[in-house]
Amino acid sequence: MRLVGSFVWGAILGVAAVLLHDAYVPFGLILALLGSGVGIWLLGRAWGLRRYKILASIGWALAVLIGGTPGVGGELLVQGNFAGNALVIAGLATIVFAVIAPV
Repeated sequence: MRLVGSFVWGAILGVAAVLLHDAYVPFGLILALLGSGVGIWLLGRAWGLRRYKILASIGWALAVLIGGTPGVGGELLVQGNFAGNALVIAGLATIVFAVIAPV
């Protein structure tokens, strides 16, 4: 159950980051990156194993990937502007550091 829960928590963190990153730039972006990194790190800290952090990171990355894919009406949630590019690049770096950080 923790495997599914960690994936779902990662997806929830990713959706929150996608919805928050473009609000009040750069404060929304900073909050999205900090929330994602700290959330994934705390998940591993609470459940004690790195595999849960890896699954949460996969869920986060899938949520950001889906947010950057055009929808049926051509809408994008992660645009190709500064905030969107920073979310993808700095967000991936943030979750890598959160996974590498000691449990």
